[in-house]
Amino acid sequence: MNFERQSQPAPEDKIMQTPKQENIGVKQPLSAGEIKVNEYISRILGGESKDSIFQGLPESFKASIENKLAQSTKEDEGGIPPQHRGLDSETLDFIWTIPEYVDRKKTEELKEKKAKAIAALRKRESSETKKEKQTANEKKIAELRRELGIEKPLENPTAATEVKASSLDAETTSLSIDERKKLSGWSAGYELAKVAKQQGLDLSTFSREEYVDYAIQNFLAIDDSQLRMPPWQRMCESVQEIVAINKEKRVLIDKETDKAFSKFCFEIQKKAGENNLFIQDKIRVRQGTKDSNSWLFFKVNNGTAEGSKETYKSYVSVKDLNKLTPERFTSLMATLRDAGYNGDIKIFQDLATQGVNLNDQIVMHGASKNDAMLALGVAEKFFGDDLDQKSVGKDEVVNGKNHSYSEILAKKIKDAINSPKNP
Repeated sequence: MNFERQSQPAPEDKIMQTPKQENIGVKQPLSAGEIKVNEYISRILGGESKDSIFQGLPESFKASIENKLAQSTKEDEGGIPPQHRGLDSETLDFIWTIPEYVDRKKTEELKEKKAKAIAALRKRESSETKKEKQTANEKKIAELRRELGIEKPLENPTAATEVKASSLDAETTSLSIDERKKLSGWSAGYELAKVAKQQGLDLSTFSREEYVDYAIQNFLAIDDSQLRMPPWQRMCESVQEIVAINKEKRVLIDKETDKAFSKFCFEIQKKAGENNLFIQDKIRVRQGTKDSNSWLFFKVNNGTAEGSKETYKSYVSVKDLNKLTPERFTSLMATLRDAGYNGDIKIFQDLATQGVNLNDQIVMHGASKNDAMLALGVAEKFFGDDLDQKSVGKDEVVNGKNHSYSEILAKKIKDAINSPKNP
């Protein structure tokens, strides 16, 4: 059986102050005003009308937005997607996701392009940090001159005013339906979080399908990237908030657990290149695992049918990744085997980064709809109270192209919002 055909579901696979001496050269966190400016720029680059965003904004905000937009237009961003321009390298690395295409060459080319763009951005940031350090030293010297009574007159009397203005935050207002319909992707997700908070709702408790319906009800076109992300991200209003919480969650991963999972991944990828692919009776590693840098693929019993135009699948995630040990995952596969499940199963390769950022941490591709439902039932009982999210979906081939369940749901959202019934 050809693994490349079997792995088609893989596409499942974002106040400057005079520093104290000890802080010279340390990059200060973005102010609330700067974060808001970056958010507005992201929304404009994502297709929202600049005029609608500018309504009611202070002139200082408008000027900051115009300057950054002009800068992003003039500079060569090295292939960074327009909606991600203006982000720092750490945030960009997190928010810029590359799907696992059936064409592995395309996937690798896009990942190489991303790596080069981020490397160039980090180099530019390093240069800017040196300039900031020099500026900080100059400010320190100026402060000493004032203390000694030999202060020079300010060359730019408006500088203090500009710094003060940059720290201001615009009042958050609800967008009209027309303004919401212009948003998409992450911008739509952030706005949906704001709406949910205003209504006293916690989107992290919604199923994937309920999240889709809520987005349609509020005319906000989230896409498949938001649907793949862990539920807690649904309540974040900016990429900075996501990155901050993501760091907190990574810290919660036990180092020994992370090390054990990394060792398991290494051994499974090595096994994928051997002649004997079985790790237990009727459980074998798929050969394509050795070429993947995102997922570990396994076949249980008879596996999935080759060349099918639709693949039923079920997803699960756990509340505490420290409890998703290699031994427990292997035990899950044995339980599926003993229950008579026929199909494939995949799990992420990196616990502390990839695992933290997925809604569907374990994906089970059933040979039939009944197999997918059986797998979900087994997983529910197996994980018990440790189970977090669960879902059942179906990948389809439309006009010769593979579409993941998340992509199908994203299209459902877009079509519903753009329907003539919703003028």
